[in-house]
Order: sequence, then structure tokens, then C-alpha cells
Amino acid sequence: MYTDIFKNFNDQTEKTFGPMLKYNQLVAKNFTDLTNLQLEAARQYADIGLAQLQANSQVKDVQSLVICGSKQLETMNRISQQMIEDGKKLAELAQEFKTGLEALAADAQKK
Repeated sequence: MYTDIFKNFNDQTEKTFGPMLKYNQLVAKNFTDLTNLQLEAARQYADIGLAQLQANSQVKDVQSLVICGSKQLETMNRISQQMIEDGKKLAELAQEFKTGLEALAADAQKK
């Protein structure tokens, strides 16, 4: 008798809080992925900035200034490529989150 009561209570609790738990898991995963993306981007941009600082500190004459200027153009290309890649990764994460939310909504409508 008590087993049925606990089983019914457990089933009701799962029905009530199951969708909320799935939503929280989806949000936590998305937050983790976004944080990792931001940390990786920050590291890469910091590496680029430090490399530029190092290159600028090596300027001693006109020839090294010209070389440094050409390296800065290469760096700008690298930064623009990195920004495009970061934008694509961010769009993928947003699409994954949207797909997950749609799946949760569809699952909630079935029940």
C-alpha cells in the first residue's frame, strides 16, 4: 500500500518537475558552452595582442618598422578570420539552444 503511494508521488513529481529539470539542464549546458567559447576567444585574442606587443618592441630602425607594419596587416587578417570563426561558433550554439528548446516544447505538448 505504501509502495503505491510513494510510486504515485514519485510519478507526479517527475511529471511536474521533469520538464523544468530538462530546461535547467539545457540552460546549464548552453551557459557552459558559451563560457568556454568566451574563455577560448579571450585567450586567443590575448595571444594575438601579446605577439603584437612583442613584435612592436623589436622595432629598432626603419626596416624593422616596415616589417612590423606588414606583420600588423597579417595580424589584422588573422583577427578578422578569428572574429568570423567566433561568430560562426556563437551562431551554432544559439541554433543548438533553439533546437533544444523546440524539442522541450514539443515534448511538453505531447504530454
